[in-house]
Amino acid sequence: MKKLLISIVFAAIMFSTPAIVFANAGPVFWQGHPSSTILSIEENSPIRVEKEDLVFDFSDDDHSFHTISGKVTATYEMFNPTNELQSVQMAFPFIGTLDSFVGEEIVITEDENVLEYDVYIGDVVNSYRDPLQVDKRTNFDFKSIVGTVTKNPYKAKHFTETEKGKRYIIDVKPTTDQRINFVIDFNFDHKKTKVLTNGFNRYERSGEKTKIAVWCYEPETLEVFVLGEDIDLKISAYTDGEFKEKTNFFTYEILTQEIELKQYLISYITSHINSKNIEMISDNQIYNLYAKSFDEYLTQNMGYVSEHDLLAQQHDQRMLTLVYTVEFPQNGRKTVGVSYRTSGTMDKTKTVKPLHTFEYILNPAANWKDFKNLNIKIITPEEAPYVVKSNIEWLNQENKLYTATLSSLPEEDLFFTLYAEEKITLLDKVGGNLQKRFGYLTPIVLGLVGLLMMGAVVMVILYKKTGNELE
Repeated sequence: MKKLLISIVFAAIMFSTPAIVFANAGPVFWQGHPSSTILSIEENSPIRVEKEDLVFDFSDDDHSFHTISGKVTATYEMFNPTNELQSVQMAFPFIGTLDSFVGEEIVITEDENVLEYDVYIGDVVNSYRDPLQVDKRTNFDFKSIVGTVTKNPYKAKHFTETEKGKRYIIDVKPTTDQRINFVIDFNFDHKKTKVLTNGFNRYERSGEKTKIAVWCYEPETLEVFVLGEDIDLKISAYTDGEFKEKTNFFTYEILTQEIELKQYLISYITSHINSKNIEMISDNQIYNLYAKSFDEYLTQNMGYVSEHDLLAQQHDQRMLTLVYTVEFPQNGRKTVGVSYRTSGTMDKTKTVKPLHTFEYILNPAANWKDFKNLNIKIITPEEAPYVVKSNIEWLNQENKLYTATLSSLPEEDLFFTLYAEEKITLLDKVGGNLQKRFGYLTPIVLGLVGLLMMGAVVMVILYKKTGNELE
């Protein structure tokens, strides 16, 4: 009986170990963001949308991040009922980051001819790692979106775009194989001077006394940009991190340049940002975003900003709006198309396997004179081929294809949820609840429960056997 008990325990441990390793491979919740229909910049556009064909194609999911992604194609049949030519400015808003913006993945067409568009950078949207916090309505405020479609320069509190500053370019070179801790000390009054640094990773300050430093293993080029009253740079170097062991085994050279703030910011950002498509964004938009960030950090940090503060902007999820113009002849029709990639919200807190929810914001359609005949098609992926929840009725055409036809817009924005099984069972919900409560520890908890149950069974068997022997 002891051998049997040992075998059962060993088997339970062997079977639970792979599950524990797998659980650490990814999260139980990953937020996606809604996609949207196109909108008219004008609130009272005379243009009618006579039909929209909307296709969600997840058959080529690239398995990016921890959720399902796919291609969305929206095709609009539009009509100008007036006797005048109409030059209509349209906008397509979406949520993304500057460093991951890929212009080639978004195609806008007019009668199958590809249109050029301008990119406008909006505000940061809310991002969550907890399904209880998600509120998509905070992400899509269309008045705010239209408000970002402007070429006006940002009006700052602490500077003007044409204000000139002094750029210090500092070339540092250790003269031995030993690394050096390169240090610059300076004093500044934040009411009179604003400082932006580049290349330093240590910052200390006490009142007006300021120290910035960086370890140099090889030649480095560092920068200090000063607006307002100039500062006096005091250079030194050390071999330790406590600034006690001074060294002279280094050389440095300082070059200075007078340059306008706007020119400096644009040049700096475009040379340091990770996006391959930064050239698609106008200098005015780049300046507005980073000037606003610079302005806010100057207030927050009392006149001092590092490049880390500014460059972090490229990683934030924010509203990006593509603006283009379509020319309508009098009493004429146009076919406008938009295709792009989208990703859903993955949630394993409710079910054993992940739920993938996609949202499509329809309320900007109210800006058009009329909007009718919405035809929707979903080509589902292999790992989640079933629509298990939605706010509209779907027709299952088999072969992972769902369709819906609406004569008018639904009362609420469209959403649908994909799942691996056709129905969500009670066992699915129980497993999801465990994942919600214990997260990565769920397999361990299940393993312990299994061991306890097997132990209980063994104890019952032993008890019965002992009882039979006594009889």
